[in-house]
Amino acid sequence: MATASDADNTDLKARTRHSGQIPLALEELTAIATTPSLTVTAPVIPAVPLMPSCGADTDGNGPELTPEKVARLDRALEARWATMPGNNDLALDRPIGSLRLTDFGKDNVCEVITVTSAAGEGRLDIAAVSGRSAPSPQDEYLNEINPDRITTRSPDGATVTRADYPANGGSAYFSITLPSTQQVIISTTPIGGSIVPMTLEQIEYLATAPELDLD
Repeated sequence: MATASDADNTDLKARTRHSGQIPLALEELTAIATTPSLTVTAPVIPAVPLMPSCGADTDGNGPELTPEKVARLDRALEARWATMPGNNDLALDRPIGSLRLTDFGKDNVCEVITVTSAAGEGRLDIAAVSGRSAPSPQDEYLNEINPDRITTRSPDGATVTRADYPANGGSAYFSITLPSTQQVIISTTPIGGSIVPMTLEQIEYLATAPELDLD
């Protein structure tokens, strides 16, 4: 990760000073972060655009999502996408299995994918939290203020929240907290006033893949 700002933090006892001039441009930071010699795993693929920031609400206390576990989640998403109804008309800007650790601890991963079809263009957010001892405070708050979010409990003990927003370009939200306390969250939002080409039923199909359960 490469960042730049105009903040002067050389004197920790003084208030942060700002020069008003950021020393490096975004293109220069990108060149630094994608330097091939810094790569210790898979090589950087120039054709794939940088992924937007993403994350999941978590207390950071879940089991660590090791590279092996993340790879399992990626494979599960790839396999589920291959059998998802209506996927033939959808184009992705990166593989559906592109999960990465977030900036909020080692117990959650996420990805952002742009989905395009003749119907429109949308942002697909996918996140997984390895363990949640209690309902997310953020989810509880959103459920309380948003009457379109409906939470139910399935016979196997999983907690499911669904929300559909046809008037907002087809936005949709789906989350499932499994009996193992692992949570999978998928949402879609339109891009540039477009219509999201994915439905609530499709993101629910993705999130409920049995292979996503790491227990």
